[in-house]
Amino acid sequence: MRRSVLIAGVVAVIVGVGLADAGRGGETTGSVGSPARGVFSASGVGVSRSDAESSAWFCAGGTGAGANAQAGLVLSNPAPRAITATVSTVSAGTVTPAVAGPQSMSVVVPAGRQINVVPAPGVSGGALASSVVFDGGGVGVSQVVTGPLGDSAAPCASTTAGNWYFADGSTTGTNTLSLSLFNPSQTTAVVDVSFVSSTNGLISPPAYQGIDVPGGSLVLENIGDHVRNVSDIATVVTTLSGAVVAAELESAGQPGNGGPSLTLGAVKPSSTWTFAQNMNVSGADTVFHLFNPTSRPARVTLKIGLQQGAAEPLVIRVPALSASVLDAASVTRIPANTAFSATFSSGRSAGIVVSRSLSSVAGAPAPQLGDVAGVPGGSDRWLLPAATLPITGVSALTIVDQNPAVVTVGLVAVTPKGLVPVAGFGHRQVHPGRPLIVNPATGSVIGTVPLEVVSSGPVAVEVDATPVGNQGVVVIPALSLP
Repeated sequence: MRRSVLIAGVVAVIVGVGLADAGRGGETTGSVGSPARGVFSASGVGVSRSDAESSAWFCAGGTGAGANAQAGLVLSNPAPRAITATVSTVSAGTVTPAVAGPQSMSVVVPAGRQINVVPAPGVSGGALASSVVFDGGGVGVSQVVTGPLGDSAAPCASTTAGNWYFADGSTTGTNTLSLSLFNPSQTTAVVDVSFVSSTNGLISPPAYQGIDVPGGSLVLENIGDHVRNVSDIATVVTTLSGAVVAAELESAGQPGNGGPSLTLGAVKPSSTWTFAQNMNVSGADTVFHLFNPTSRPARVTLKIGLQQGAAEPLVIRVPALSASVLDAASVTRIPANTAFSATFSSGRSAGIVVSRSLSSVAGAPAPQLGDVAGVPGGSDRWLLPAATLPITGVSALTIVDQNPAVVTVGLVAVTPKGLVPVAGFGHRQVHPGRPLIVNPATGSVIGTVPLEVVSSGPVAVEVDATPVGNQGVVVIPALSLP
């Protein structure tokens, strides 16, 4: 794995590309319905109200067939009525056959069902981005990509924004890192892109300043063209005018020891990020990446949640405009080969962005490497899409309490006849600092149909997919419900 120890790099200047102004506005809602609640708004992901007249999602980072990350869209409808969507897809790079303009199709998502959509079917190669516009609200959209290195999943965006933040990426060795800038509006957006590395500090390539992203178009940047052989790259996208959706796709390693990672950026830093289930597996790596894009230092507390016993919190100081790397193996209070939750909290200091990268033991199934973003804040209602090929199932559903007191959690299945309680789950109590881990038994509906998590207070959720080389390499996106 490309990361190993706790390190920190400091950038001593504040530049005019939006790094210091990390919390500025610029967001435009992609739907008529309500976006996600404020506590979860850093994600840029939230299902609109079911009574909204219309809603929209924006998906970027995937490719056409035969390329390294063939895109598939996952549309989950918990509403009691069928909803029609128009899927419009644009491309960048070389595609076959050549595409002159957006490719559009109309699809129907039945009540209480989930469908999979291949955007621009028949198109090979290149990069793709899609707008999914519904004639109502309440539907969630995520994306699964697959290629020679395996698969990855990420939520689509329910909003465009003026800022996007990514905590991690790498251009070392055979790794490739691409940035998709998708502008679904009708007016041109102008974008600056800069990078911060734990070892190289601030990097602002002139080629990535003042990028024009015309309305209804996708611009693809290969970061390795101008940021060569750098590990642990945090990325900041700032619009000088207009708003975009930004996603990164990293292809790391080689077949047999690699994996793709599709990541949707965060629209702003948050004071809390949670990874509900982690495991410091012997012979593998679990590494957290902390990015402070603000002009103030961040004092970050890592709260380690165990199913049994307790671990003392760890304090990490992340200087202004810098990135730090924390290898779980270097933290003696994290037991080996034991599940734990990790919550990073910066309190009233600077907001941060956090992601997690995992490797696997030798000979493990593909994908062996994966990078996923944490959950910023929490929600008391979640929509969990069902597994969709090449994801075949769920190894664990984990819930972490974001409150100082015990919360009660219920789990219901989305069906054409409405919401049905999941047999054997009932109403469970989740205690602060102790993750609730559910490993689905044979015949369980977990992973086979969309689910809703309903809690008496905000919780963070992680759904770990199979098959993977290490649990958590691929996470099925959980979508916040209003």
